[in-house]
Amino acid sequence: MLYLNVSYEDKDKAKALGAKWNPNVKKWYVKDRKDYPKFMEFMGDDNILVLDNLYLIQGFQECFRCHKQTRVIGFGLDKYLAMYKYLEDDNYKYDRQKFARDIKLCEKNNFDMHIVGPIDPIPSKLYKLIRQKYNYKNRYSKTTHTSSISNCCDYCDVLQGDFYLFYEVDSPFWIDSEEKLEKLKIYKFNLSRDILVSANDGWSSFDELFKKHCRIKEFNIEI
Repeated sequence: MLYLNVSYEDKDKAKALGAKWNPNVKKWYVKDRKDYPKFMEFMGDDNILVLDNLYLIQGFQECFRCHKQTRVIGFGLDKYLAMYKYLEDDNYKYDRQKFARDIKLCEKNNFDMHIVGPIDPIPSKLYKLIRQKYNYKNRYSKTTHTSSISNCCDYCDVLQGDFYLFYEVDSPFWIDSEEKLEKLKIYKFNLSRDILVSANDGWSSFDELFKKHCRIKEFNIEI
């Protein structure tokens, strides 16, 4: 099942295509994956469709202010589809056949895991668990002049910037050696439904090693 991004003006169109209304969460949804291609316009071309599971990745870095080793987290995906890849540039139409084929591939294969950094939104059950265990909360960044849910130091509470964590070569989530992989803790969560998130997808030559060299603890709870 997947909740869709349907505006009030498009509700009749979504309904005509077969979308169902959930009055409790006030969202339209599609139940079967085989029907997902019909609703691509309601998924957002800048979003990522995540299937089946989501990974929480914990690392350590030295806080730039207090210089203590603080815990930091990111997220990992294996079964996912970046919606922009299915958008045809010339006429703003989607390649629905390729999208349907890739969904079936995701269902059948065990793909490499990719670190995607922060995601938005975080499933509510997972966010509750994160808030209980980590110093991960909404903070304002003077660098980007925006507020977002971010890593903060366990000791001095200062914001740990996402750019350094995920895009600098000496950061804990820039994986370029097996030694760096061994320092990570990875937790796998099963999704109660497929989700659409905003995230920066990418890949590296070490992505195939996550599942081979890291201990992945699987939780028996659905989020």
